[in-house]
Amino acid sequence: AGLCAQNWVESDRWDGRYAIAIATDISDAPFEVIFSVGAACTAALYYPDAPLPHHSHRASCILHRFDFFKPVGWFHMGPVVDGKYSIDAYMNCVDACYQTLKHKMNGRPLLGITDYNVFHTGGGYHVVKKAFERCIRAEDPKTKADVRERYVQEKLLPSVNLLKIIGPCHTVSSFLNISSVVMTKWEEALGKILLVFTYGSGCASSMYQLRFDDMAWFDPLAVWKVKQFYRNAIHVSPDLRLHQVYIDTWMKFDYRPHGRISFGFGYDSYELDAYYLLEIDPWGRRFYHRGGMRTGPMNRKIMNSTALNYDKVENRHTREHFGQLPPNGEAWEKQENKEEKAARSLEDTWREIEHEMTFEPEVEVDGAPSVVAEKVSQGRTLVVREIGAPDDDDDEEGAETSYQIVGTWTAMREPQQMSKAASGAFTYEVTLGTNGWEQFYLLRNNSWSKKIYPAVHKSWKDMPCVGPHKGRERQMCWQLSGRPGWDLPGEDEAPVGSRFCITFTPGQVKRLTWEKLEEEPQKISDDATYQILGSWSCFDPQEMTPDPSRPGVHFAEVQCNRLGLKFHFLRNQDYCQNLAPVVEEGYGTLYSAVAPIGQQNAGRLWQIEAQDGEVYRIELHRSVDDPSEISVRWQKVDSRPSQVVEDRYFLVGSFNRWGYAFEPFELTLNGDALEAEVQVQSLPLKFQIIENMVEDQRLYPDDKDCGSEEHQVCGPEAQTREWCWSLGSGVCSVGETVTV
Repeated sequence: AGLCAQNWVESDRWDGRYAIAIATDISDAPFEVIFSVGAACTAALYYPDAPLPHHSHRASCILHRFDFFKPVGWFHMGPVVDGKYSIDAYMNCVDACYQTLKHKMNGRPLLGITDYNVFHTGGGYHVVKKAFERCIRAEDPKTKADVRERYVQEKLLPSVNLLKIIGPCHTVSSFLNISSVVMTKWEEALGKILLVFTYGSGCASSMYQLRFDDMAWFDPLAVWKVKQFYRNAIHVSPDLRLHQVYIDTWMKFDYRPHGRISFGFGYDSYELDAYYLLEIDPWGRRFYHRGGMRTGPMNRKIMNSTALNYDKVENRHTREHFGQLPPNGEAWEKQENKEEKAARSLEDTWREIEHEMTFEPEVEVDGAPSVVAEKVSQGRTLVVREIGAPDDDDDEEGAETSYQIVGTWTAMREPQQMSKAASGAFTYEVTLGTNGWEQFYLLRNNSWSKKIYPAVHKSWKDMPCVGPHKGRERQMCWQLSGRPGWDLPGEDEAPVGSRFCITFTPGQVKRLTWEKLEEEPQKISDDATYQILGSWSCFDPQEMTPDPSRPGVHFAEVQCNRLGLKFHFLRNQDYCQNLAPVVEEGYGTLYSAVAPIGQQNAGRLWQIEAQDGEVYRIELHRSVDDPSEISVRWQKVDSRPSQVVEDRYFLVGSFNRWGYAFEPFELTLNGDALEAEVQVQSLPLKFQIIENMVEDQRLYPDDKDCGSEEHQVCGPEAQTREWCWSLGSGVCSVGETVTV
């Protein structure tokens, strides 16, 4: 469509109108291969003197291939695919287009005269990289490895930033990857040449060049993520099978979608300007409604009279048939005035985010309120009730305000003083450690109850700041990462040892940013300590011993008891620097890869199948030359009589993110009972008791959200969080300490 639009605009039949080429597609697959799922739609505008014109020659290749197609009556949403056959067809087209275009350009090396490369994406980044390396070999089979890697970094990677976020999207991919170059490079691309390879299974392909004559207007990549991609995103767990509901609609008749209800999403998850499937009738016809179940019926005054007639003649179900209509007939919640929304400044939005995160919106009231003051005036009674005491202000009157930074380079334990600049901003220079990333938050006046942190965990720079505040149950941190990846702007990519300057500007709207310093990276050695946390000791951290004869190796000897051998690691006793296996479910084995430090979810563990009394030496290897290379090994070294292990009990609940805040509240013996103290941070206070820190060994009441002393204690066994003790304001208040 794009090439046809281009031909028309360039032809003598062009009548002065602009052309739009629309590409839309989905890469659809069942849950087992959800990594190959993606969807996108693009509209490309063609007109004279465009900022990104077609340049020089074009080459095409069309081959007859039965690849990636659906036979008549095909039973499945996915097409017929032969992986190797599909790749061969794709690569054959790459070769043919490359050689043809090179011939048209009198044998000139294409990669030598182009600055960026875009490839159609049918199966993810790895296919794109293979195609690019194939072109490198075609140009010079003797190209050295360091030159190939430089080509990949400079010519290919700018085109795949959106691909790594969205995933494969077939027809749209070449337009999407062109957009990625524009959004990543902006003015750096002016005057440069872009080589594009497009492809469609079956198969047909073309290769052509574009030239950056002007800046094509796009938001920069980092801004786009916030304004567009994450705009109305719905957070779901990677293991949620919501996508499978869509897969199952293939060839369905007499069917109503149920994914939103089945997975517990409200009406507010719908977009008002999108069309949603409401029904597939017994004849296979699909009926959609703008806004879905969130909106009322369409305005019949603006509807086509023919369509209204068909609704009656064919007995089509209208919106009223599918469930309760909104009270106002428009939407289930009050709609914000678009003009007012457009007029709001970025600062106003940031203040709203900070206020929402700092102040609790709901306060539970049980029974009669605790009256602080009462006043009667003109027949009205004013009652003032205390709902919680504010934090004590530790700022000395007249004292100059200072700011400190707390980061992973000190294991989140020691505040470091920030320097005050003449502009009033505060700065701190940090060196990227062996992890390739650092996390941090700020303190005001060295007070741990006056933290300044981002609105989202692992936030990038130039995003809303919250505080000073005591913090939330989960400490939010900024993450400064030099690792190449889809979730970072390109200017942050840097090797280990690079230095960055962090700048915090206080004020009514606080701002935090950073920039890379133009210095040579320092040589960094890993002098950290490592701890192993295992089931045999209820996951108490146990220091590992460095092996003096093998740099980069730490080891610990552990004995199997009745609690088994399940474990993970920490670096510098910092739970932000967790080391865990790469597993989707179950436990890691001797052959499991180690996830990059801090990237794997809590709860992922290695497991050694051992007998009581067996002693194993567990080793953690981290390469001195390349700290990203980490491996775990173990071997049996002895067998001894098994130690007697007493059961231990821990509180998990709303006060420690149900155990994921890594703050164990162990119940200790006091007389003839086990006790633990918990400070009430918010109401209601909910908790369960977990035995030996084993997830499926929970003690809980025989009633959901139990607040009565008249109950039975159940377990230990697996149970959901709803079956818990729940203490409201009739039992305790915010700020008090409760003994369980």
